[in-house]
Amino acid sequence: MIIMFILISTLFAQGLNIKEDFYSLIYKEINTIKSNKISEDIYIYPTKESIKKEYFDFYNDSNINIYPVMGLRYSSTGFEINQETPNSIIWISPGIEFNFNQILINSINPIWMSGAFNFFKHSAYGLNKDLNMGNTIGNQENQNSYPIFRYNNNFQYGFYRDVKDNNNGIDFDETIGYTSILGNNFDISIGKFRSSLGPSIYSNLSLSSTMPSFNQFRANYNYKDKVILTFIFGDLHSNIIDSSYVYEDEIFDNKYPLINRRIYNHRIDFNIKKNFRIGLYEQIISMSDNTGSLSYINPFQFFWSEQHQNNDLDNLQIGFDFDYLYKNNRFYGGMLIDEWAPYDTFNQSSHNWFARQIGYSKVFNFVLLKQNIDGILKYEYSSAEPQVYTHKFDINIPSHHNYPIGLWSGGDSIDKRLSILFFVIKNRKEQFVINLSLQNTRFGNPNYDEELSLLGSDNIKSRDLISIQFKKTLSYSINLYFKVGYYKTENLYSEDNFLDFSTSLLYNIKN
Repeated sequence: MIIMFILISTLFAQGLNIKEDFYSLIYKEINTIKSNKISEDIYIYPTKESIKKEYFDFYNDSNINIYPVMGLRYSSTGFEINQETPNSIIWISPGIEFNFNQILINSINPIWMSGAFNFFKHSAYGLNKDLNMGNTIGNQENQNSYPIFRYNNNFQYGFYRDVKDNNNGIDFDETIGYTSILGNNFDISIGKFRSSLGPSIYSNLSLSSTMPSFNQFRANYNYKDKVILTFIFGDLHSNIIDSSYVYEDEIFDNKYPLINRRIYNHRIDFNIKKNFRIGLYEQIISMSDNTGSLSYINPFQFFWSEQHQNNDLDNLQIGFDFDYLYKNNRFYGGMLIDEWAPYDTFNQSSHNWFARQIGYSKVFNFVLLKQNIDGILKYEYSSAEPQVYTHKFDINIPSHHNYPIGLWSGGDSIDKRLSILFFVIKNRKEQFVINLSLQNTRFGNPNYDEELSLLGSDNIKSRDLISIQFKKTLSYSINLYFKVGYYKTENLYSEDNFLDFSTSLLYNIKN
């Protein structure tokens, strides 16, 4: 009876971790490679896990928790927030988090409800230059507002506007949250959060966490750790004006609604062996009004066939990815095909365009000064042809607030990364992290024109970064980050080459 109570209590404390730290994801990869057994943690985000937190709790109830949130960041070059980089910036982020859990069926196979609500209020101020960027509110003047942090894949936000007091900064806020019904082998969730499907911790080909959070429904079912089914549909921000409606406010300014864009993704993953997985998926991007029927809400059908019956108006992407573990090594990769025409696969004039990804990780460990060190070496290569992540109809472009929903660098790009990370572990807890990283990215000009080749256009943008970052967990669960990086860029910023020093103090907020 006591064992049953402990088991149910442990499950009851589980929920979706919708703001998991990058280094936590890396350490999950290390543990998965060590175990030589594929886990959902390395190809689906977010996943179920314990939501017990070591933060100050305003409410201190077994079912309800309310936590404070605070972030303080500084960068000598401004985190690549806009084209005026480098420009030193200080960034403040107060907020609040609310969690709840409620058991629904108390048995050996319990079912429970879990939920969370997070609100972050961000303010960034220029220290030696004015930071004045306008706003992203939808109207005719700024419907195609440039996203902030576009060439920094660590940050993505769907809304910003100039601060009202001294006009030397921007405000941008974000709400994320979810409500889930969970069991031992399934979760059904609705909310607004980031999702990622695929083997890369950095950025995947179909759906990545390198875009702002979006409203979505997600269902995940695990059958005996052999077959895993995942289905997501959600709303994307198109930034396209719906000119059929005009709203006039109290000062007679016209405001315009936006045309809704929607995403549907269903995938099936097979664990062929405990150390080998292959996943297959289809993804549809469309105008939400085109899919008012149950066309794509039914995950148990081929989207490819259904899209034909809808007169080929939508954007279909299909693909596969895989993981293979072998003796402290992980090999992974995937391919996405945009607008696949099976009968014309080998026809040069066909619309079969590809994004590719291949990656390798190796874990190791040693003892230094009586400290246990877990390490991982990672290499990843990703590329996307110019026609990928575009479409003949703008409403079907796979983007959200003008960020690509898949590979962060978008179509007509190549992204290469090499990293080595060291984790100092004490009592099974992360104490200190060192991250040495080299990143090389080339951005071309994505275009639906079938005559273009990868990076074959003029005015190629480049971004090379070599960096070292430290993370230290301080008292009261405060995380300290310090980073030194050297950037070598072309056609991106007001200066091509610059040195960056950045630091962050974060409490209950993702870096």
